[in-house]
Amino acid sequence: MGYLALLSFLGGISGCSTFSGDTRLDGRQKDVPFQARQTDEPRKRIMVLPFLDENAGRSDKVRETARQALMRSMSRFDRFVFVSPSDLTRDPTSFIVNNSYNFDDMAKQVEGLGVIAIIEGKILDLKAQKKGDAVGLFKRTTAKLSGSVLLRVFSVKGNRELLNQVRSAEAEGETTRFADRNPSNSDLEEDETLVNEVVTKAFQGAVPGIVQATEKLIWEGRIAAIEGPRIYLNAGRVSGLQVGDLLKVTARGEEIYDPETGDFIGLAPGRMKGTLEVVSYFGTDGAICVLHSGSGFKENDYVELY
Repeated sequence: MGYLALLSFLGGISGCSTFSGDTRLDGRQKDVPFQARQTDEPRKRIMVLPFLDENAGRSDKVRETARQALMRSMSRFDRFVFVSPSDLTRDPTSFIVNNSYNFDDMAKQVEGLGVIAIIEGKILDLKAQKKGDAVGLFKRTTAKLSGSVLLRVFSVKGNRELLNQVRSAEAEGETTRFADRNPSNSDLEEDETLVNEVVTKAFQGAVPGIVQATEKLIWEGRIAAIEGPRIYLNAGRVSGLQVGDLLKVTARGEEIYDPETGDFIGLAPGRMKGTLEVVSYFGTDGAICVLHSGSGFKENDYVELY
């Protein structure tokens, strides 16, 4: 009972990245104008993990449709750059424990990718109800979908959960088939036409809560390489850095653990080393900087707006 209900429940969730015409958003950021951003800070790197499902027998296509719909809706806010789970050094499914992702275990993996938050989506329930049988050569069928989904947002550097909400919704969609039998409820749940109609509408109420949950996180990038006077960053125009930006450089902070439980608490703030100035761009989403003040910069040092 995937697609339709999935679409519907997403729409009831209330609490960007530039995105090409391809619905597969991972790593497909389109060019942005020279005025690289319209907000006070660059776009934050987010990883939307492969969706989970309480119904193990449901099609993988339903889960991926939900995930793509979420990213497509988030992209309209122009606040995020999506990092693909395939960039992890381990298969994302290896982090799943009891049908949920182990964020603590994953945090160190995504930290090196510049990801500031991880999003987990889980389909809890989906139900499709056909509203009348279609007749005639061209069979148009209307279906009502209902469902619920769990959304979790986790701060990587702060090692804390920012959002944990269950939302429910309903939606209707139509599909037309030529000279075919009347579709069953299970057929409708796998119908891509219905999925595309409902999913986008479904996530409209979910995204504001995600945006609000991540807006207090500070944007960060990394020094990717140093070659003479040039310092290369892992974020550039697509991320929203602009020529002339001044960036503060800090060392990686110490990992802090609870002395009683041994649980990882988070990273302590690192020592400030100086500042850089953005002078140009390179590659898909990289920036070239020169020294503005300070010294002792190294690869993997953190950068943020000064």
